[in-house]
Amino acid sequence: MHLVLVDGSTFIFRAYHALPPLTRKSDGLPVGAVSGFCNMLYKLHEDLKNGEAPTHMAVIFDYSGKSFRNDLYPDYKGHRPDAPEDLVPQFPLTRDATRAFSILAIEQEGFEADDIIATYATHAVKEGGKVTIVSSDKDLMQLIGPNVRMLDTLKAKWIGPDEVVEKFGVGPEKVVDVQSLCGDAVDNVPGVPGIGVKTAALLINEYGDLDTLLSRATEIRQQKRRENLIDHAELARISRELVRLKIDVPVELPLADLARQPLDPKVLLPFLKAMEFTSFTRRVAALLDADPDDFTPDTGLAADPDAGTGQSGISADTGGAHVTDHGPEAHAEAELARIAAIPCRHEDYEIVRDAAALEAWVARIYAMGHVAVDTETTGLDNQQADLVGICLSTEPGLACYIPLGHTDGEDMFGSGLTEGQMPMDPALAILKPALEDPSILKIGQNLKYDIGILKRYEVDLSPIDDTMLISYALDGARNNGMDALAERYLSHTCIKFTDIAGTGKAQKTFNQIDIETAAKYAAEDADITLRLWHVLKPRLAAHGATTVYETLDRPLAPVLARMEARGVSVDRQILSRLSGDFAQRAAALEASAHEQAGETFNLGSPKQLGDILFGRMGLEGGKKTKTGAWATGASVLDDLAAQGVPLAQTLLDWRGVTKLKSTYTDALPGYINARTGRVHTSYHQAAVATGRLSSTEPNLQNIPIRTEDGRKIRTAFVAAPGHLLISADYSQIELRVLAHIADIGTLKDAFEEGLDIHAMTASEMFGVPIDGMDPMIRRRAKAINFGIIYGISAFGLANQLGISRSEAGDYIKTYFARFPGIQDYMDEQRRRVKAQGYVSTIFGRRIPFENANTKNPSERAFIERASINAPIQGSAADIIRRAMIRMEEVLSSEKIEADMLLQVHDELIFEAPEDKAESAIPLIRRVMEAAAEPTLRLSVPLQVDAKAAQNWGAAH
Repeated sequence: MHLVLVDGSTFIFRAYHALPPLTRKSDGLPVGAVSGFCNMLYKLHEDLKNGEAPTHMAVIFDYSGKSFRNDLYPDYKGHRPDAPEDLVPQFPLTRDATRAFSILAIEQEGFEADDIIATYATHAVKEGGKVTIVSSDKDLMQLIGPNVRMLDTLKAKWIGPDEVVEKFGVGPEKVVDVQSLCGDAVDNVPGVPGIGVKTAALLINEYGDLDTLLSRATEIRQQKRRENLIDHAELARISRELVRLKIDVPVELPLADLARQPLDPKVLLPFLKAMEFTSFTRRVAALLDADPDDFTPDTGLAADPDAGTGQSGISADTGGAHVTDHGPEAHAEAELARIAAIPCRHEDYEIVRDAAALEAWVARIYAMGHVAVDTETTGLDNQQADLVGICLSTEPGLACYIPLGHTDGEDMFGSGLTEGQMPMDPALAILKPALEDPSILKIGQNLKYDIGILKRYEVDLSPIDDTMLISYALDGARNNGMDALAERYLSHTCIKFTDIAGTGKAQKTFNQIDIETAAKYAAEDADITLRLWHVLKPRLAAHGATTVYETLDRPLAPVLARMEARGVSVDRQILSRLSGDFAQRAAALEASAHEQAGETFNLGSPKQLGDILFGRMGLEGGKKTKTGAWATGASVLDDLAAQGVPLAQTLLDWRGVTKLKSTYTDALPGYINARTGRVHTSYHQAAVATGRLSSTEPNLQNIPIRTEDGRKIRTAFVAAPGHLLISADYSQIELRVLAHIADIGTLKDAFEEGLDIHAMTASEMFGVPIDGMDPMIRRRAKAINFGIIYGISAFGLANQLGISRSEAGDYIKTYFARFPGIQDYMDEQRRRVKAQGYVSTIFGRRIPFENANTKNPSERAFIERASINAPIQGSAADIIRRAMIRMEEVLSSEKIEADMLLQVHDELIFEAPEDKAESAIPLIRRVMEAAAEPTLRLSVPLQVDAKAAQNWGAAH
């Protein structure tokens, strides 16, 4: 007997996430997961025809609802999100698909699929049979033995005892003990705090089993680990019951009923035709030597077609290409399977210690034409950190680490270089030609960092591909870190930095880590990065994201690296003076708050503040948080201030001043680089879904633009001696983009004629002439103009303008009546996000919304507002990206001496010699205003305001 048990849930979710949304042409029923599921069953059928074919077979599914484990531990799987709404109607169809392939579909109330698999596997082994479990689920690895193996079809990888040891550090018989200690975040199995897989394996290997370990926990020398094992022993025992699979489920079908049946064209082809998988139907029909025209679609299927959400413009028939061996999606999936099947063996990584070995690697680089590169340094700031080593990979599974700066001693400076590594200068001399060669593609994860560090060592890393940015172009601001990508695409858990360096105050810098340990971590980074490149790069074409990546994301990385390296000067004296001023104002506001409250209290204590406002003062509108304390956030204080509560406004003013002091005037001097004397912010180009850049260390994006205090802080950013700063700022770019996207003739005409857009809007809405307009009326029109972009409500506008909600509602109605195209645009965006799960910028960047069809009213309202704003903000962000990419080349070709230093939302800041600044401004303005061309001819002209001055505040 050869029993094959397929983990149905793994197949379903893998199929769902591997393919783009597909719908049935006739009724819009989502069928993408069903399409992938059928393809996987078909491939499994073909693979198992060779070798040891199954005599018995079943697909095991999870039964919806709770299992016996929830009785043991109510929080078991408690934080798992609901299934995507477009997947729900496909669950019963996957059962239908299983039966159409003449395979039993089995599920049982009260038990998980893994328990049923464990039970049938146990029965088969007792009867002298062999078992193949088709799954990648690590929980099933406890079943592996002499007659039980697993098959991960995605990686085309057989899993036996050796692979279990590689995964868990123990054999299959001890997997349960290890999982009892380390827990499982996915299933909310608690485990013992502070113990991961590696530590758990070490403990179980030392003490033999969980019970022995817990009984001898007092012997553990490390204090925190000992305390955790003693204090959480019962959690470990509960965890053991949660992870241990039942092998005695009272299954409803005996093993004999699982006998494998041949494919029946009279069953399979009607099902496939009903799903409208035209290409796949023909393929299967040819295999079965049948004519598909002889069969009619099966209309008695389990799913309700009305349950589907539909995906505009995509049909199941176009998905036929996705279940064949052709097309970019099939190529991407094939590449994933190929790469994932290659073992990741840390012991095979090479440590390069001499010139001959390094030259051999350079020869490999030239032979391949590409190389994955990663640098290891002493810190996260590439303008201050020192280079410690470089890792390379030319093929999946083939990687090396070149140690250059490891030191002896406990402090970060060490007492001297460790033996057994290459001298820095000779190593870089050997590597530099290949790393700079335009015929060699350099591949990395967040290469902007590596470009910056290597530039300081006189190596210009180019040309590049960046897996983080490829992932960003594909999936937006989803977690694009290497560890997350490795888990998502390769099912591989990377060595964490904390695993080798520790945590907290005792954490080592990379130069303090011994070379052998460092090599495994570092070389793995290069290896995994190269694997991800092989997997992700083909997906760009399959998902229509190539242009966004090639023209907007990849070329920006080296530009940002150069901006970070240049930095900007700040004046310590100005900052010190502002800190003193802010401190005095904060003290005065604190005294005023005490007087208004009638008592002294800590203004920074939400609890004390809540007790005063809603307890002693008895103000209305108070709400309590989950902890039982009064909510005192900004929105609460804004509401109270709008109602005329003086204390609320005083508190808002105090918070504003103290935040500016702590975040900027006190903190900025600490960011001055000792080597350059300048501040070097770090840009993040894959953190915001719309394409906007963010910055940290320090964050320069959140300095207030429109307040007097914000302008004062900007005066501390100064030009170098003999230079000026140039501020070039897009004027009302988001309103211009809105006018273009929504095709608002009145707005487009106003921008074309150079009119005051807010005055024009006020004139249109309120019927007043532009000349001599009351500033208050213009202010109201301005609030609506900008508020509409962000989906402002009558409540929000009322608070902003200090008017009644009904009056604000009337303003918004009048606005839509005067500019009906805006309402049409908003309605269209709401429709699009529901239909396709994303919206797009004018350059094709997709901005995904995972829960676009949520039934939660507040979440749905947020998504609708965001889907309206996202194409506008995202298009503006893409425009300034294009300007930045072009700027340096144009400045250089025109021989204009000006360096681009900063990007803050819609503004670029440059530094130029005093006698060159005025000649630079027209060119900067020209590049920025033409940034959308020639790809797109905007129907509204872009306008850039630019000015030069000694400091940023004066230039803006």
